[in-house]
Amino acid sequence: MRKIIYILVCIFLSLNLFAQEYSSNNKKAIAAYETALQNYQLLYYDKAEENLKTALKQDEYFVEAYYLLAGVYTQQKDTTKMLNALQTCVDKCGGSHLWSRYKLAYEEYNLGMYKEAFANLQHFKRANEMHSSSTLSKVEQMNLDDLFEKTTKALELQAHPINFSPQNLGQNINTPYDDYHPSITVDDNTLIFTTNLPTQNPRVKQEDLFSAQKKDGKWEKSVPLSSINTRTNEGAQSITADGKTMFFTICGAPNGHGSCDIYMTKKVGNNWIQPINLGEPINSKYWESQPSCSADGRTLYFASSRPDGFGKKDIYVSYLQANGQWSKPANLGPEINTKFDDESPYIHADGTTLYYATDGRPGMGKKDIFGTKKLDKTSWATPENLGYPINTNDDESHLIINAEGTKGYFASNRYGGVGGFDMYEFTIDETFKIKPNPVTYVQCIVFDNTTKAKLGAKIILSDVATNEKVFISMSDQLTGECIVPFVEGHEYALSVERSGYLFYSETVSLATFKGAEKVDIPLQQIIVGNYVVLKNIFFDTDQVSYKKESEPELEAIGRFMKQNPTVHIEIGGHTDNVGNASYNQKLSENRATYIAEELTKIYGVAKERITWKGYGSSKPCVPNDSPENRAKNRRTEMIITKK
Repeated sequence: MRKIIYILVCIFLSLNLFAQEYSSNNKKAIAAYETALQNYQLLYYDKAEENLKTALKQDEYFVEAYYLLAGVYTQQKDTTKMLNALQTCVDKCGGSHLWSRYKLAYEEYNLGMYKEAFANLQHFKRANEMHSSSTLSKVEQMNLDDLFEKTTKALELQAHPINFSPQNLGQNINTPYDDYHPSITVDDNTLIFTTNLPTQNPRVKQEDLFSAQKKDGKWEKSVPLSSINTRTNEGAQSITADGKTMFFTICGAPNGHGSCDIYMTKKVGNNWIQPINLGEPINSKYWESQPSCSADGRTLYFASSRPDGFGKKDIYVSYLQANGQWSKPANLGPEINTKFDDESPYIHADGTTLYYATDGRPGMGKKDIFGTKKLDKTSWATPENLGYPINTNDDESHLIINAEGTKGYFASNRYGGVGGFDMYEFTIDETFKIKPNPVTYVQCIVFDNTTKAKLGAKIILSDVATNEKVFISMSDQLTGECIVPFVEGHEYALSVERSGYLFYSETVSLATFKGAEKVDIPLQQIIVGNYVVLKNIFFDTDQVSYKKESEPELEAIGRFMKQNPTVHIEIGGHTDNVGNASYNQKLSENRATYIAEELTKIYGVAKERITWKGYGSSKPCVPNDSPENRAKNRRTEMIITKK
């Protein structure tokens, strides 16, 4: 899943190496060169090197021989000799073969030698302009402009580095092998990652999933996910905010649709259940991998090589629909995807900040990590390079950021460590580009208000300002526990629902739970006389019709009535004691009537199942002795009148 060896065969193909027209007329040099080319194709690089040295002794101005010799040294991973071969070519042949300087600049850029590359590109441009008869083709001009843009961008990024001091996660996490692709829960306490392990066959390695828990601020020893790992490759995983649902990749599975498919598993108690292939339309006969799920696991981003994209690999998104099926994956479009590889998506817990890797945009070289923000349901802001030294001339492929936006996690083999690729963390400060919106989690416990038994229930969090459902999850059926993430500065309508119970309604923000370690959510059984205060129904002053922000609450009542078809309810309107009592009475009646009619008209609740009544200020729930208490008395209630 991680390409770590860079091969430059494409350069030599572009140089017309297989043609019979050469820069040399020396027959002995050409014969030695063609023998070298055959050995190069057969991977006999030492022999090819000797052949090319012979060719250059015969003709020291043989351009193609220098190019192929640079290719040989690339395969031998000797960058010094590769650069020397191209520099010698420039020194001896650059006057008549300007493109030798471009090739040198190309390699310098890939090696992170940006100043040298830029100087050679400028020299190439000046020399070309001096030759009035030298006209670049459209493709040549495009290649030159592209490398100029990339090199200029790399110099700009290098001149304005961000603060970046990565710390190795230590031997409890990292192994002597390659460890990479971290994912972390919203509470920062569970880390899951991929390790590439040796097998009995020294030529074959196997990717497996490992997990570690944090205790007292330190990571405990990681353990393999034995219920998930098989003899095939499992990796590139993503977990939901509560750590209960995981999406990951399996390659070469017998029941697979393509070379690699995306699977899902859920955690029940302390065990992960048997994974299921997500099937169509997520998986296809092509390559699907690197899933990244939203905090609630209902939005899935992933990379695919399917042919309807903009480039080689593109990023797609799919949504879990009400019927439990995934929607047809939508390409993120040209704002994100390029004609090259776009992959390793990571959607932050805020649901709007996306990070991904691409080699299709100007940067430090090879794949760089970019960040962008979601503007609306289908469009994104222009991606921005995360900068140097997060990005270098090497491939960078996967970075995640904790929910609070204070720490980043990534894998690298740049810094030395326990094994090959190790995992690191770094602190995010004001220099970091494309910072996510801080997300803080609240841990809740859902239980029966009478028996105190813990309950599994549906948690729905809607943004009051947009009415958008931003988080949907389930509390644990054994412990009643759930983790709900909140973005700072937002107000939410929280609804907790379970069959046989009245739903729980609350208007919440981070300030609501400030200082609370755990939040109790009691659910009342459906018993005549039990009621719920509809805290997410809002009215403007003296207005009968509710505000648009109330729609999620009306939807919750509609769902409740549909799930409990024998239940009858009363909608009760209440006011505080400020103002004329007669006016308050009439206002409360009109508001209750309006809500009941809307439930019938919009949500299909039968008229005979709803009654309504206005109580004015006659039934305060708390004394009307403060602004806060009066606000509590201005309320709408739903009361069970028939079970």
